[in-house]
Amino acid sequence: MNKKYNIHPDFARFPVLNFKFNALLVVFLNTISKMLRFFSRRAPNIVVENHFIARADGSRLTVSTMTPHALAKPAAALVYYHGGAFALTYASLHLQNCERYADGAGCTVVFVEYRLAPENPFPGGFDDCYTALEWVVRQADSLGIDSNRIAVGGDSAGGALAAGVAQKARDERLVTLCAQLLIYPVLDNSCATPSATDFVDVPLWNAISNRRMWAMYLSHYPKGETPPYAAPGHGQLANLPLSYVETAEFDPLRDEGRNYATALQAQGVAVIVNDTKRTIHGYDGNAKSDIARRSMLERIAFLKDAFKPIGV
Repeated sequence: MNKKYNIHPDFARFPVLNFKFNALLVVFLNTISKMLRFFSRRAPNIVVENHFIARADGSRLTVSTMTPHALAKPAAALVYYHGGAFALTYASLHLQNCERYADGAGCTVVFVEYRLAPENPFPGGFDDCYTALEWVVRQADSLGIDSNRIAVGGDSAGGALAAGVAQKARDERLVTLCAQLLIYPVLDNSCATPSATDFVDVPLWNAISNRRMWAMYLSHYPKGETPPYAAPGHGQLANLPLSYVETAEFDPLRDEGRNYATALQAQGVAVIVNDTKRTIHGYDGNAKSDIARRSMLERIAFLKDAFKPIGV
């Protein structure tokens, strides 16, 4: 039990980790995740289809569509980017959560298997994420997707990717997104907020791991340089879509999430804030917790509202 912080018992037994982005360790952890995914249960009412998008170098980007049976078409779509510090592959929980979004919000979820650091630091994975959105927009008719009801979303590092993609889509006038769903998102590479400096010993994700993550992710850039869209908290926030920002109380990312929500509101963007208490980064890993269940219901309610056709 962690006694230093008033963490809820549902999350207090999670370990304190100082993550080192050693290539061999990353490969090992990703192998374990893939093995665990193999044995995970999939929702029987969700149809999953894999699609392959050609990259310029001839390799293929994999995206999966998750669609409830008998979903009316054209349907709303959530393009989702998983978390994992830009380096770790997706877990079973990511897939299960996306199935819940598809079923609960009545939409197709497009799940993106983007390239991972440290082998592919920024902008590799980000470019994949934007390419996936371009593909969804271009293939909307054949996918049965309503191009007026497309949202992006992600958790942790996936939140950074979603927010960056939303900014680039606005800048390039690719599509008018209806929403962005940001779950304890990574947003600020300065790591200078109180939570990003003080929480060096909180469970799961702490300030030490956070600084190491940014050094790894931006390894192709000079120290202190912030390339466009890599750290969305430094981007231009006007004319972004309806936004959901979820934060965890004892998370080094807490303050940048709160700051992002406040800055969005200052630019006239409508924002729903879910500032969870007694929680840690990745707290919904305990999906049976009442706190995690309430957050899932809030995310789904946000999506359902965002996906309402214009005029309804």
